[in-house]
Amino acid sequence: MTQVAKVPFHKEGTWRGSMKTNWKNLPLWWATTLVLISSFGCAPTKDSQAQTLALLQPGANLVSTANATDTGLPTRSIATSASSFHSLDYSSSPGEREILISEKTNQQFTDQIFVDGLGREVSFRGFNISGNMKLAQHGFKPFANDSDAEIAFTRLGKTTGSNLIRFTIAWEGVHPGVDTIDYYYLDAVISQMKKATAKRMFILLDYHQDLFSRHLFNKNSWHTGNGAPAWITKGGSYPTEYCGFICASWSQNNLTNEAVRRAFRNFWNNAPLSTSQGTRNMQTEFLWQIDKATSYIKEKLTAEEFSYVLGLDPFNEPVDGGMEGLTPAQWDNQKLWPMYKRIRTILNQNGWESKWVFAEPLVFWNTNIGSAIAPATGGGHLLSPPGPGFVFNSHFYDAGRMGTDLTGIDNATYFKYLDEIRKESRFLKIPVFLSEFGMWLKGTGAKDTARMISAVYQAMEISDGNQTSKSRFADFYNPIVSGTQWHWDYYYNNHSEYMNGNPSKLITTKDAWNDEDFSVVGNYGTSFNLDERVVGRAYFRKAQGRVMSSHYNTVGSDTWNKMFSWAAIKPGSTEPKYFGDKRFQLLIWKGRFSDAPTEVYLPSHFDPTKTIIISEKRIYHQGLPTSPNQTLNEAILIPDRNRELGSGNLLHIWDDLELDENPNSSYHYVLAVDTAGVSYSLQSLQEIQSKLNTRILLEEKSPIYFTGKMTYSGYPTEQ
Repeated sequence: MTQVAKVPFHKEGTWRGSMKTNWKNLPLWWATTLVLISSFGCAPTKDSQAQTLALLQPGANLVSTANATDTGLPTRSIATSASSFHSLDYSSSPGEREILISEKTNQQFTDQIFVDGLGREVSFRGFNISGNMKLAQHGFKPFANDSDAEIAFTRLGKTTGSNLIRFTIAWEGVHPGVDTIDYYYLDAVISQMKKATAKRMFILLDYHQDLFSRHLFNKNSWHTGNGAPAWITKGGSYPTEYCGFICASWSQNNLTNEAVRRAFRNFWNNAPLSTSQGTRNMQTEFLWQIDKATSYIKEKLTAEEFSYVLGLDPFNEPVDGGMEGLTPAQWDNQKLWPMYKRIRTILNQNGWESKWVFAEPLVFWNTNIGSAIAPATGGGHLLSPPGPGFVFNSHFYDAGRMGTDLTGIDNATYFKYLDEIRKESRFLKIPVFLSEFGMWLKGTGAKDTARMISAVYQAMEISDGNQTSKSRFADFYNPIVSGTQWHWDYYYNNHSEYMNGNPSKLITTKDAWNDEDFSVVGNYGTSFNLDERVVGRAYFRKAQGRVMSSHYNTVGSDTWNKMFSWAAIKPGSTEPKYFGDKRFQLLIWKGRFSDAPTEVYLPSHFDPTKTIIISEKRIYHQGLPTSPNQTLNEAILIPDRNRELGSGNLLHIWDDLELDENPNSSYHYVLAVDTAGVSYSLQSLQEIQSKLNTRILLEEKSPIYFTGKMTYSGYPTEQ
């Protein structure tokens, strides 16, 4: 697979963006303006020099008293270099859908990132769709039919603004018999995938398995599995499944159930199995059906629909089943990654060369459950990076708190765990993705559902791990981790599953699989099972430059209806805190690599009439325009595209290159605050803007300040 970076990258860490102007497509008046501006830039007058120098001074007033059209808002009136005509036409272009890999460097860190075909950095937020695929009830598909899929994706887009789903399918569904592909099954899942792509949702296709196969379990078993078809398990010899005298959870079967463990060993060893067509080998059969399925999926999707397929997660939560004398490092090099590389070859041969293998590590690689139960197998094992075509695709569940750890969930709980995931992606030199995280519903105390989920999202966005001593400020640079939460079950509490085919064990409640209770929605997606303001979050989708950090401050309710908020805007150690009790989204980026604007999703609970926007160049505090006015560095707010009426909104921010800016190294930011009806004077917002300009643009420090109780010690008292 060939990786394409639309923006050339300098090895020493300097981004070099193309600033060419397409003169043919510019209106005559705009082209004329550019010529005059360019002349000004080449031969500045004495007055223009003084004006430019003034703008570079700390504390300079970057807002004039002129008002933006129809808003009563301040705007700047200075000369700029060549600038793009502001338009939304890009939103229907192939480049807007195209996803590539590039890289960015900050000090000692180099990170692989997703970018679109227009040069903007991309982040993804979404959900697993869904655990319903584990069940026989609907034929191992996320939805029973297209109608349910249409309704579900409509409600998902409206309430969460998801731009990606991890779409689950089953080996058992694709490959029901030797030399047999169920094309009716593939047609059904493809039709459901089309319902998502029509709403501009990207798709990570996930071959899901847990405990290898449901066909290893007897009808009266406490648990069940999903994944491999019956003819695969019947082709081998397995003991009667038995989790143990005490089986604390279904996942314990991975450690103590010899039938499950032997099946995994047979898979990784490509063991022979008996079939009606003679002897076959297990992993070879798995790869054969991936070859057939991926080829067929590409054939049945249009080019535009296929552009929304991000890649393939070929094996959910790999379990070794016993390393048979190998170390974890040897196992990764000899068993796990050779399979991923064979899948990479298959995808390349089937027209998926621009799609990625989302490669998962061993399921217990970073577990915190304790070494006495399941020691973490660790990372950093590959003898050499896997090369292009892969994404490091981790999961994170707080197994410790799901078990016996009673430490409360407060501020900065999961920084070290997400930093460990970032570290592994840097070691592998591939992008990072978190395809599963979550918590069972109605957890309280140390297991509080809303707090745990919010804490994971917090750590996916920010950290303070690069500081020598704790300061309560976030790091200035922290690459965002895109991801999909587990899960969004349209049929939650409305299932009809006979567990292991037992007619006396009809399961209808919760997720209907091993007593799991994770779905964030109920009542066919019409209600939330936890605070919707924890689930419906602001996030950046596209950034005109390279993102330094991005953070959404959750103000949510935990299971005991106690409000929590973990951040404020504090422009310096001795400065006051702002917006600590407000929901806000802060995005900081560096450079300018696209004429297309930055896009930030604001959920529907952000009232557009009560939202203020502060950037280093503009302030909006009395509403935002809904279409470009062709003013410098403007912002507009429009309804989310291809979504139902009442969905969230997309904030667009154009950064126009000015004479005092370097297109490779200048910093920019945008702060969106849901004021919840609290009024702020223009003067007070200008003061905040001035302080943020100093903090971010000059000092290159984050204004994100951690408030309230910290989970771990070593932090100073809140100021």
